[in-house]
This record gives sequence, structure tokens and C-alpha cells, in this order.
Amino acid sequence: MRWFHEGVDRLHVALARLLLPPVFRHGTASPPLAEHLAAVAYELPPLTAAGRHTLVVQSLVGPLSAGFRVRLAAQRSAPVVVYHHGIAEMPYDKSFRGIFRPRHPIAAHLVAVRAPFHRSWRELIPGLATLGNFLAMCAVALRLGEAVRAALVAAGARGSLVAGTSLGGFLTLLHHLFWGTADAYVPLLAGPDLAHVLLATHYRRLLAPHARADHIRSRLDFRQAFLASNPQRVFPLLARYDCDMDYAYQAACYAAAGVPVTTIDRGHLTGALAFAALRSHLQRCLQRLWAAA
Repeated sequence: MRWFHEGVDRLHVALARLLLPPVFRHGTASPPLAEHLAAVAYELPPLTAAGRHTLVVQSLVGPLSAGFRVRLAAQRSAPVVVYHHGIAEMPYDKSFRGIFRPRHPIAAHLVAVRAPFHRSWRELIPGLATLGNFLAMCAVALRLGEAVRAALVAAGARGSLVAGTSLGGFLTLLHHLFWGTADAYVPLLAGPDLAHVLLATHYRRLLAPHARADHIRSRLDFRQAFLASNPQRVFPLLARYDCDMDYAYQAACYAAAGVPVTTIDRGHLTGALAFAALRSHLQRCLQRLWAAA
């Protein structure tokens, strides 16, 4: 079935090329992610009840709308799971709802972060117009996820895990690199080098012709930072037939850092929809967290 999984990935990119304007069509000059993170400013609403929250966040590219939803566990001391969605995931909590289904209860406070530009497909188009907008989107999602995680831990939660699928998995690794405040990191269908996805896979067909490869590499390749980190709390899952996050390449990035990889026989899109397999991997990681508590 390799042909099927790879074919779905190729068809998805072909359709995106027809329906969306070129990525980074208005430029790739941007400050590094660290500067975007430092510029993010917001006021976090009280987390006294479950529900959805929307807020305006200040960023280097101006005010951006972002949000999150919270499902609180019965016990205040339950651990926290912060989840980041994939690029162009509409609605933003589709995979979150698929993985964390009520009929498969998990004893944890569950947080789904909505990155900027993810209320609709139309809103996503300006989010991909420049590398600066894209990095601002990442920075806001990261800062918001960390703020909610820290607030729930301060309120009594014991332990925390950050996870995400595709772009969300990349954000999970960035959280590990910039803060490392969680007890476990579970990147799903993602690795530390997003530049490779845009420049060396079929995703390169979506880039604007004038997009600067050197700019993209300097801002989205975090392999060296990952190698220099302490990745013992990183538990990745990759898909063997993934045409987007190339399996051989991203698995080699993890192998260079001595990080074991869990593998499923899926492609990128079919893997992102394999909610049972993703849930099982996350539950195993949570069990490690509970055992260490």
C-alpha cells in the first residue's frame, strides 16, 4: 500500500498548488524566531473552566488573532497535554478531537492551541505570504501554548507534555529547544528541519520562484540546535511513506541525536488521520510521565 500513502501526499500538494497562491510570495526576509518570540505580548484569560478562548496577540508583524481550547481533568493534579495542530488544519482542533476522543478518556488537562491565520482557509493565505508572517505565527502559538501549560502547572497540575502533528510536531521540538519546561515532548510526523520540507520535497512546488533558499534554511533548519540539546525527553513518531516530512531524512536527524523513533506504515496525510496509532503513542508517553511522577 506504499503507492496509496505516497499518492495521497502527492495529490494533496498538487491540489494545494492549484488552489493557493505561492508560499512566501512577498518575501523571505525576517528576523530569527527568537526575536519573534521576544516580541509576542498578550493577556492570558483565567483558566478556571473548560472552554474555548480567543485573544489578540501582539507580534512583530502586528496584532494577530489566536486562541486555544481547554478540557480540564477531574483531578487538579492531573498532568497537562498541550497540542499544536498542523499547517492548514481547518478546523484547527480536527486532529485534537480525533486523537483525544471522549470515548477514549485520558486523565490529563488537554489544551489545543489555535495558531494565527487558522480560523479559515482564506485567513491562511496572508499567513503564508511572507516568512515573517509564518515565523510570527509559530512564535505566537509557542508562547501561547507555554503560557497555558505554565498556568495549569501553577494551579496544581503535576507534569506536562507537549505534542503536535506535522507543523505542530515541529513546534513541539521548538518548545523543547527554546524552553524545555515540559516533562515530555512528542512530535508526530515531524522533525527538526522544516527547511528541508520546503526546499527538498515536493513542497518546493508551492514556493514562490523568488523565495530565497538561504533565508529559509537560516530560519527553519534547527538540526544543529537539536543536536546540541538534551533530547532524552523527546519521543518522536514518523511515517515510513511520508512524502512531506521525508522519513529517511527526518529519521536520520533523530538518529544523529541518539533519539529512537516510533514508525507507522503510513504517509503524511494518512498518518495524520491514523488517530488510533497517534493516540496509542501519546498514551505510552503519558504512562512514562505518570510513572516518573
